Amino acid sequence: MDETRGDVDLELLERRAAELAAPRSDDREAEETRPLLAFSMFGARYAVDLDKVDAVTRIGEIHTIPLTPKHISGVIRRRGETIALVSLRLFFHPEAEGIADSDFALIARVSGKRFALQVDDIEGVSHLPRSELKAPPDNFDRAQVPYLFGVTNNGLVVIDLARLLAADGFSAHRPVV
Repeated sequence: MDETRGDVDLELLERRAAELAAPRSDDREAEETRPLLAFSMFGARYAVDLDKVDAVTRIGEIHTIPLTPKHISGVIRRRGETIALVSLRLFFHPEAEGIADSDFALIARVSGKRFALQVDDIEGVSHLPRSELKAPPDNFDRAQVPYLFGVTNNGLVVIDLARLLAADGFSAHRPVV
């Protein structure tokens, strides 16, 4: 009787092994994904491409810089490097008042330029199937739409950092006259 039970167990294990070794047929599992770093900012969930993120750090002291655009909160120092700190809330809505109470800086590198975004909290890394990214709904904040890859059904807003960096007025650099 033990031999019969052993044969059944062996047969079951071999069948499971064959199923696990077979190529996946589920298109969703085989779909290309986009690695993202998700974070929260002004009450919403956002994400950026992980390959654009150099680091995440707690914001210590912010050194303000005179005559910079309102959305440039100042600069922060990290490992001997000075990095511009940007408030997207003030970039999207320059008329907004008050200061951002953000604890973290997401340091990004785009086209060889480094800058930091003020964010409230870091959620972590996720892998988003590209098919889940949709155009923003009609009632979405129009100030943000030109700088987005899209929005997911669960409300994750994916920012295009390259478009953001190329936007008029994003950088503190002014042309020399």
